[in-house]
Amino acid sequence: MLSIEFLQDRRWQMSLVFMVTLFVGFLDRINITFALPLMAQEYQWTEAQLQRYGSLLMGLFYGAYGLANIFLTPFANRIGTRRSLFIIIVLWSVFTALGALVSQVMMLLLATRVLLGLSEGVHVPMMATAVKHWFPLGERSRANSMVVSGIFLAVLLAPILLVPLMASFGWRAGFHGLAVAGLIVSLPLVYRFVHDSPADHPNITPEERAHIDLGRAREEREQERDVPWKTIFTMPRYLLFTLIGIGNNLMGLGLTSWIPSYYTNKRGIPFEDITWLVAGPYAFSLLGLITWASLGDRLNMRAAITGSCAILAGLIIFLALGADNLWAVIALFSAGVFFLSSFQASEFALLQRVIPADRFAAAAGTYNGVSAFIGGGLGPLVMSPIIGDGSGTWIISLVACVNGALLLLFYRMVRY
Repeated sequence: MLSIEFLQDRRWQMSLVFMVTLFVGFLDRINITFALPLMAQEYQWTEAQLQRYGSLLMGLFYGAYGLANIFLTPFANRIGTRRSLFIIIVLWSVFTALGALVSQVMMLLLATRVLLGLSEGVHVPMMATAVKHWFPLGERSRANSMVVSGIFLAVLLAPILLVPLMASFGWRAGFHGLAVAGLIVSLPLVYRFVHDSPADHPNITPEERAHIDLGRAREEREQERDVPWKTIFTMPRYLLFTLIGIGNNLMGLGLTSWIPSYYTNKRGIPFEDITWLVAGPYAFSLLGLITWASLGDRLNMRAAITGSCAILAGLIIFLALGADNLWAVIALFSAGVFFLSSFQASEFALLQRVIPADRFAAAAGTYNGVSAFIGGGLGPLVMSPIIGDGSGTWIISLVACVNGALLLLFYRMVRY
């Protein structure tokens, strides 16, 4: 994918830092999925209460997260990526810790999830904006995939890190540990390595600066500048891709939200034994990121590859949820997430291709916000049948297949 020499380049160093901040931030986001089985035991919830409260705790986060993407990203763009990351890392660390402290009162716990969503909202669009400024078109899939791999590392390592911690010291310990990690890991890295543009970096080499500038000049010749906002937000390609993003979040975020409860409630596996069952399949997501990002940059067919993979993933996961044998479930989940990761490998590269640089931050925030608000907000509810009697699991396959068809249509429009 990349030679080891890439670590000498400032833009790749910054992508690695973005990956780390996204890793910690996503752990803050999904820690509730591992806490839920223990919360259900502590508060003696019924299965219906677990579905209701779990959907609220996860859905409210994504609702607030989506609104923050839309309305706060323009402000974050004005103060820059570096300052924005400083502010939001402090805020999400505080709200994560606060969630554990007020958890005895459900309304207060729900409020902390809203505040956490608001604080994390500008994270992804601001990192995507930085990638657009720092990387030429031919490097975008790999650069974005490096950043997004923080999500898959979080999903992979969360059970390894959080399940033993929560099983031994209680679910609140996971919240407190992540709050500390944000402050002592993410903040120093942002201070050392993140700069808003190549012109702001004090140590960038002339060769790297010339490489970045040449790539940006080529892209600007192919894209219009000063495009009116009305044109951006009514652009068929942009609207179609936003619909695709909603579908991906319905499937991916909804499924991820319920996997720990699926194993404990549906399969009857003790909480302390689910570590590798949850983590194992997501190792294949990292393999998928490397595979699909490399193919996307090499073949310049990102949307076509992603669309085909989405259809395959939907069919595979449908088979996984209907399998009786546990090892068959794990094997099929592994294959499913391998193909699903193709979307994350190309998502922001595709968006960066469609939107001009001078309009990108706000457009990316709106895209990420709408897709998270609708897809992430409804995902836990739509996918909740996987811990029920299984009567609605066909919806998961349908969403993935429709998304795949839309991505193939998108490829015909952009040829990228």
